[in-house]
Amino acid sequence: MLQIQNVSIAYGKNGSPAVDKVSLEMKQGEIVGIVGESGSGKTTLIRGVLGCLPRGATVSQGEIFFGGKSLLAYSKEEWRRLRGTEISIIFQDSGAMINPIRRIGSQYVEYMRTHVPMSPGDAWDKGVEMLERMGLPRGDRIMRSYPFQLSGGMRQRVGIAMAMTFQPKLLLADEPTSALDVSTQAQIVRQMLELREKYRTGILLVTHNLGVAAYMADKILVMKEGRVVDAGSREEILKNPSHEYTRNLLASVPTMGGERFV
Repeated sequence: MLQIQNVSIAYGKNGSPAVDKVSLEMKQGEIVGIVGESGSGKTTLIRGVLGCLPRGATVSQGEIFFGGKSLLAYSKEEWRRLRGTEISIIFQDSGAMINPIRRIGSQYVEYMRTHVPMSPGDAWDKGVEMLERMGLPRGDRIMRSYPFQLSGGMRQRVGIAMAMTFQPKLLLADEPTSALDVSTQAQIVRQMLELREKYRTGILLVTHNLGVAAYMADKILVMKEGRVVDAGSREEILKNPSHEYTRNLLASVPTMGGERFV
């Protein structure tokens, strides 16, 4: 479904690559976790997949294929049709992506009608349903609220609901639970796994939380300074890591009663 072949991404014409010769292959319905320290290139990589790199950043080398087609050759119109439907993203701080001076419902309805022909009423009802599935009670009230009337965790769940609306083939998740309390994290993780089971959605998960990666991912990539230093199945990475950096990451996980929960 997704193939990243020897991709490098650089900021500026003469800058050092923030992502350096990374390769990855995902099948439909597979979950791949990308772990590593801040600044290791994880978010830059998934933004490259979605074609939404910041100004001055470019894919300087390699290819990215989705469904056998090169994403780097897509036009603006092709990207508009693809984003939000076949490929969606959950940002680390979804609240920052919401317009602060418009009600949630206004933005959500516009988002849905941009991608799929539907009446405003049907879009409103779908939005309420998705918000309540994300554990937000009284979805209708949330739709009528402004972002500042919601907590950070509630705004994050709004962003997750929007990303999951059209059951995408590929979900890019950039630290999707980092702004949530532990019980809500568990709920969102279950919802993402349900999306995989029900719709065979592939999930490319960026996380600092090895516990989340160990629980969700079929395969794990470990990144450091823009490069993949370790890669393999979940069992290979957790039980037999090949790189010293991976071993250090695993050693940093707290233990309880002598048992490490990853």
